[in-house]
Amino acid sequence: MNKDVSIEEARKIIAENQDNTNFLILDVRTSDEYDDGHIDGAVNADIYAYDFKDRLRKLNKDGKYLVHCRTGVRSCDAAKIMKEMNFKEIYHMHEGIQGWRAKRLPLLK
Repeated sequence: MNKDVSIEEARKIIAENQDNTNFLILDVRTSDEYDDGHIDGAVNADIYAYDFKDRLRKLNKDGKYLVHCRTGVRSCDAAKIMKEMNFKEIYHMHEGIQGWRAKRLPLLK
């Protein structure tokens, strides 16, 4: 499954999976962007990094993933790559972190 989700849907997925060890929020922005503010619990894996696919290979393909970037472009590409690599459950936060910020939701620095 590869599904686009709104900010509201993403918040619901995060809340429902807070105790799920097979759930991961994957932030595919650069480390500088991540350091400037990220969702609590998110793991950074820069889609432009040389080892991006290697990092994905280390993840559980049967897990549940919420993928996002700044505006949704890079995370859309990341979700496609993950689908090609046979990840089973991918939720793409298509409004990106900008949409999250626009709703004044919390970010960690």
